Order: sequence, then structure tokens, then C-alpha cells
Amino acid sequence: MAASPEKLDLNLAAAVHKEMFVLVQEERKLRKALLEKGITEAEREAFELLPDDERQCDKCKTTCFLSALACYDCPQGLVCLYHMDDLCKCPRSKQYLRYRYTLDELPAMLHKLKVRAESFDTWANKVRVALELEDGRKRTLEELRALESEARERKFPENELLHRLKGCLGQAERCVSEALGLISSQETGVPAAALTVEELRAFLEQMNQLPCVMHQIGDVQALLERVESFQLEAQAALAVPSPGAGALRDLLARGSRLGVEVPEGRRLQRQLAQAAWLEEVTATLRQPRARVPLPVMRGLIQAGRTVAPSPAVDVAMAELQELLTIAQRWEEKAQMCLEARQKHPPATLAAIIKEAENIPALLPNIQALKEALGKARAWIADVEEIQNGDHYPCLDDLEGLVAVGRDLPVRLEELRQLEVQVGTAHSWRDKASRTFLKKNSCYTLLEVLCPCADAGSDSSKRLKWRQEPGLYRLDAESLGLSAQDLRDPGAVIVAFKEGEQKEKEGMLRLRHANSQKAAPPLPGPGPPSCVCGQPAGPGMLQCQLCRDWFHGSCVAWPRLGAQKPSPAWWEWDAKFLCPLCQRSRRPRLETILALLVALQKLPVRLPEGEALQCLTERAITWQDRARQLLASPDVAAPLERLAALRHRLHGDGGDGALRESRGNEQTKVSVENGDAPSPEKNGPLPSELEALSAALPRLQGPVLELAEGTRRPLEELMMEGDLLEVTLDEAQSIWRLLQATRPPPLPLFRLLLELEQAERRGARARGRDPERRRKRRGERGDLPPLAKEELEPKRSRGPEGGDPRDSPQPGPQAPGDS
Repeated sequence: MAASPEKLDLNLAAAVHKEMFVLVQEERKLRKALLEKGITEAEREAFELLPDDERQCDKCKTTCFLSALACYDCPQGLVCLYHMDDLCKCPRSKQYLRYRYTLDELPAMLHKLKVRAESFDTWANKVRVALELEDGRKRTLEELRALESEARERKFPENELLHRLKGCLGQAERCVSEALGLISSQETGVPAAALTVEELRAFLEQMNQLPCVMHQIGDVQALLERVESFQLEAQAALAVPSPGAGALRDLLARGSRLGVEVPEGRRLQRQLAQAAWLEEVTATLRQPRARVPLPVMRGLIQAGRTVAPSPAVDVAMAELQELLTIAQRWEEKAQMCLEARQKHPPATLAAIIKEAENIPALLPNIQALKEALGKARAWIADVEEIQNGDHYPCLDDLEGLVAVGRDLPVRLEELRQLEVQVGTAHSWRDKASRTFLKKNSCYTLLEVLCPCADAGSDSSKRLKWRQEPGLYRLDAESLGLSAQDLRDPGAVIVAFKEGEQKEKEGMLRLRHANSQKAAPPLPGPGPPSCVCGQPAGPGMLQCQLCRDWFHGSCVAWPRLGAQKPSPAWWEWDAKFLCPLCQRSRRPRLETILALLVALQKLPVRLPEGEALQCLTERAITWQDRARQLLASPDVAAPLERLAALRHRLHGDGGDGALRESRGNEQTKVSVENGDAPSPEKNGPLPSELEALSAALPRLQGPVLELAEGTRRPLEELMMEGDLLEVTLDEAQSIWRLLQATRPPPLPLFRLLLELEQAERRGARARGRDPERRRKRRGERGDLPPLAKEELEPKRSRGPEGGDPRDSPQPGPQAPGDS
């Protein structure tokens, strides 16, 4: 630090100087003692380049820097000068001094530190003399800047003197800049910021009081003298009763060139402004068939208040004020009509507009009221045209009319009727949405009701599922329907029929493509699968409609334990439809018919209503076909044998593993609502699931045989029924019949039970055992019925009466993951 004192701040330099002074004195004494002991040999050593362990005193372990004592015969020994007698027993002639700096170099370094520590005092004295004029001499700006630059270069700390110096320099530079601006405006004629006479005198006084020399003081003094001379001439001209206009203009022109504002100049300007204002008022009001805007009128009145009073000015002001008062009164009346909560009928507004037309002023509110009345009449004409059309008006058209009518400041008798119609339509659509849409569904009601025309595009379906709602095309658009086509019932029906055929053909292509995949897909790297787009893994479920595979952790799956399976295993509802194929709750046909009855009462057409009618017609057509096929001899006989077998199994009591558990009654959930029993609230005990697993090897099948000519129409009809977003009993009957013709799907049953067991174990590991909590509440007698929200999975509901298989529940943990 002493070698580079310029890098130290003042306080540190002073502290280092104090410490080093003591250190140098001690070093002198110690080296003198060495000489007295006969040690005369010395070598310069850069101690800072040596490791610390090589320059430590063997006695006190102090790290040596300035000097140390060593021995030629004992090269490993080293002591500081305080322990010179503890080095070794060798003769003094063998010992020598290792030093960093000579005694001549240390005082020079000490002097530099002293200069650095005392430089601030010298600088402060110079600044004090310059600012307080102690020697009676003003410094130049260059001298003051040099002092400020010295403080910056030497990095002096912030202090009062430095602040005063900077403030003085700032004031002086501003004064010089303003003075140069005044002088340049006199020479070039470019006007600068005008100063008053008092400000000019104060500015000159400020320049004289600053402790520095400025050469512009003389120019400012000369300007002040010219201003005072102009004041005398102006006072003499204003003392004349009727001064000439030429003299006044000449005086004003000369005064403007001075760049200084004098009181007499404003008086001259006011006298010249009188005539100009009167000519402007005359030109504005006397024009034939002129309508004066209110801002122009207010501007004339405001300008008239600034001119000197006179009889002519007073008359013109009174005329302007009267006209402005009348115009403002009508403007306020129009404003009240525009903003009033209680709107006025069109006849009242027309009368107000007619009376206001006689005022020779341009009234914006009256004009706005006139435009609003025109819009209201056009709105009434649009309403009459829509209501007198061949079809009921569309909801979008009525919503647009209601939005426009609400914004109009006119009382429209037809608006209330339209609002009621729109509200009723919205209520119906909300009810239909609650009936069809799953909780947090990514689909709209119109999408669910329309056929999925792009069903054959597997990648597009997955992309649609992962995207946020509203970011993909509506199914109505995929059917080729524009917004105008939705207003035509015939176009909707034709597009719906074409969409049905496209949906069926696309699903057949998709089933064929997915059937080519491995069953089940092998875990590991591979093509994307499931709604998550990730490769296949363990626990994959196959959709019975599209034949694609899905992770059990990504979708909801049917819970066998929650259904209390009967001994007739073909009636176990293990049918899994993925969330891409089952897009809604799939209400029962009776519920949909009730919605259609309510729709017929609406005097409004909705795209969702048209789609619902087409969907209902499609469902009824399929139901008739299914009933005919089920009533045919080839199918009716197997159904009777299947019913007899089921009755016999139930009469025998069935397998013990399938008996219902006591005290664990499950809540029956309405198929119509599409709600599924929550596995956390209504699931069986793990022991029952284990009993079901143990009973699977004893299941036998197939229990029926159907000819190929009989089974194929049933399978085709089953696929078409699965495409319907409607729950029909005939679909369940066909599914059970087809199940009975196949061997029991034991791998599927085992996978479903494993998933349910893992889910139960995960719930208990998280401290949420629903069965135990439910039993305790039942014992207390305060067990309420399960709410719909508790029974409703997050995404969807099952198609066959409350099956939760298509609701993406949180994935179950595998055994051991908890």
C-alpha cells in the first residue's frame, strides 16, 4: 500500500502513514542492533514472492516482509530481527540480513504517504480562499474547474467544500449560458426565453456576486441600459391620449427585439388586441347561415376577457355570452338524454332535436342525439325484418341486436322482449351444456353434438386434446359449416349427415391402423401413444372404439370393485373408451328428448339446437336398428339363454369372492348424469380386490356362440353406437352379448384390479384413507349423501351409466412406489 499511495483513499493513507512511521523507526533500531552485533552481510529479498511457510520466523512464527535474519550454514533457519539471538549457534560472520527495502527507500515511501494524506488539506485551503475571496481576487472559471478536477483525480471524499465548489461552478456556467443566449438573440434576431426587467436585474446581480470572473457581465449591463431606455419611451407614448398605431407598432417591434419583457409592452399589446378581437367577432357571427362551434365561441369570450375594456367590447361580449348560454342549456338537455338511466322514447328525442335546430351554433350533443335516433330507427327496422322472416331468428343475430340496443340512449320497447328471448336461449344452452359436457371439458357444446368429422386423424385428435380450449377448429368448421351456414337448417342437416359418414369412415380407418400396433405395445422407446404423446409403458389400456392404447395413469378406467361385479362376468362393465372417443357425459335419450321439448318452445334458433335435433334423430335411428336386430331370432334366442344363465348363477349364489361386502354399500349413480362413483369414497376394501383377483382363474367362457353372420352386424352396430354421444340401453345389451361370445378378458380384469389396488395403496400412504373416514362418519350418523361434485371426475364420465373410465384421474402408483 505504501508503494502505491495514489491508490489509497485519504483516511487509509493517513492510517498507513501513522503505522508505517512507527514501523520505520523500529526497523532502524533493529538494523542498527544487527550492525552492533557484527552482522554486516545483507541481501535484498522479495518476500512477497515467497510462500508464507518459507518466510516465517522460527521463533514467533511471524511472516517476515521488511527484513529477516538468515545463516549461510543453516539455510533452513529464518528469524525476525526481534529474535536475532535465536537463529543458531553459528558465528555472526555466517549470518546475514535479508531485506525488502533499504533504509533510504523507506523514508521516501513514507514521504509519499504523507503527501497523499496531507494533499486534501492543501486543496481545501485553496478552495476556501477562492470561494470566500479571502485574498480579494476573483478566480476564473478555468481555475475553479482545475480545483474540481484535482478533487476528482485524487479521489477526495465528498465534503462541504467540494459541494460548494461544484455549486459555484454550476451557477457560473448557467449564468454564462444564459448571458450568451441573451447576447446571441440580440445579434441574430432569433427570440430567446423572455426575461422581465426585474429578472434581468436579478440575473446581473447574481453574476456580480459569484466568486469568479465572467466576461459577459458587460454585455448584460449594456442590455439592461437599453431596456430602461425603451421603458421611458413607452411610458411617454402611453401618456398620450390617442397614440398613433404606427408609433405603437414601432415600439412593440423594437421591444420584441430586446428579448426582455417590460410592463409597458403588455399595455401596448392590449390596446392593439382590442381592434383585432372585435374584427374576429364580427367575422364569426355575421356570416350568413353559419353555425358557430361552442369551442370557438368560448375561445372568443376568453379572448375578449383579455383585451382592454371598451363599450364596443362590452356589447360584443354580451351577445356572445347570451348565445353561449342558450347553446349550453340545449347541450345539457341533450347530454341528460344521452346519459340518463331512464331512457326517452324516440318521439321525445325528435322534438328536442327539432327545437335545437333554430340555434345558430354547432351542438355536438344534439348531433350525437340525432345520430342515436337514426340508429334507433334503423335498429327497429332490423328487428321488424328479423321477426317477420320465414324462420325464427338466430341467437347470434339477437345477441348482436341486444348489444346494439343496450348501447343506444333511446327507449326501445322491443329490446326487453329480445332480452327475454336471448336469456331463455342462454338458459337452455347452459342446461344442455351441464347435461352433455364433462367437468372442465376441453370441448364446446356444439363440438360434442356434431359428429367428429376428423375422427380418422389420430394425431389431430391428440393435438386437440392437449391444446387449450378455443385454440382448435370447431367440429362445425370441420363439417364445412360457416357462420352463415349455421343459420340455414337445411345446410346444418346436410352437413350433419355428411359428417356422420365421414366420422364412421374415419373411425374405421383409425381402428384398422391401430389394430396393426402390438397388443399391448411393448414398453420403451417407440412412437407416441396415449393422450400425453409419450411412448408406451406398463399398464396400457386399449380403447374399445378406436383400438388405440393409453397409459392407465393418464386416463380414467372402469373400476370393477366399485361396480360390485356379479357372478356373470360378461356383465362386468370393463369397457374402456378413451377421452378422445367419448367426449361428453353421454346422457340418456329421455333427458335429450326433454331438452328438445324445451327447445321447441324457444322463439330463437341455436346452432346447438339444430345439432341436438340431428343427434337425436341419429340416436333414434340407431336405436330402431338395434331393437330390430335384438328382436331377430338369431339374436333373441342367445339373449334368452344368456338371461337364463345369469339367473342360474345368481340363484346358486355365485362365487364367494364376488359376494357383496357387508356395511360397504355403494352409492348408485345416475347413468343419465354420466357421474361415476369416486374410487376414494366408494371403492372396496383392498381385501375384496384381492378376492376378485383370486377369483379370476375360475371364470369360464365363452358362454355363448354366435354365427359369423350374426356377430358381424352386432359388432358394426356396436361401433356406430359407441360413436353416439348418447347413452342407450340397447348398446349395453349388445356389448354384454358380444362379451359373452368371447373368453373372459382376464388380462384386462387383472390390469384394472392392479390399477385400483395401487390407487388405494397410494391414497392410504398419503394419509387419506376414504373407507376408514367414511365408516367413522357413518358410526356418528352424520354421513351425508355424496354430492355430485364428489362423484364427478375431473374430465369426463362413463358412457354406460356412471362408468368413470374416461375421466383422467390421477395416475395410480405402482406397488412399492408409495
